[in-house]
Amino acid sequence: MTKRHSTSLVALMIGTLLTLGCASIPAVAAGDTSAVFTLPSGVQVEIVESAFKKTLFSIAGCAGQGGPCKINGAVPFGSDFTVPTTYVKKITVLYKGRSHSLDASNMYNAWGARPLETKGVVRYFGGRCFDESNCQLRGLFSDAAGAFVAEWVIVDGESYRTVLSDSNDVVRLFMRNIDPPEIE
Repeated sequence: MTKRHSTSLVALMIGTLLTLGCASIPAVAAGDTSAVFTLPSGVQVEIVESAFKKTLFSIAGCAGQGGPCKINGAVPFGSDFTVPTTYVKKITVLYKGRSHSLDASNMYNAWGARPLETKGVVRYFGGRCFDESNCQLRGLFSDAAGAFVAEWVIVDGESYRTVLSDSNDVVRLFMRNIDPPEIE
């Protein structure tokens, strides 16, 4: 089931979660969309996307402008060399009361209305936390030619993105192994 919400629905959901005694989820700004889900490992994830407004970004070479497509000087992931419709504003994970922000830069057209999982086919986000300060997480974003993956580690409370790739080999690897191997 998709958990894509407008601001008012997110506020209603937060109220319901608080009533049930669950952890709260921060509200999103007007015009943003939020996907909220809990991984099988118990880690709660929130992905906030916002409409892509050209005036907020420096755009070069996208949508037939010539040259490689760059947004804010970097190659965008998820846009398939065209101007994207959304960008990831933030990704937050919550585990045992501790919240961590994940690097969401250069991630476009990433989540939309997709569910966490299409049973028997693919789960789009995975990972686990070993305690409140140490986690490993992976995500599969966008679709078709714009598909890309990201991986993060949280070590002693500090979050680092270790992978951001649209390589077909890496995308296929993450599709088959959405939960990263445990740190030895």
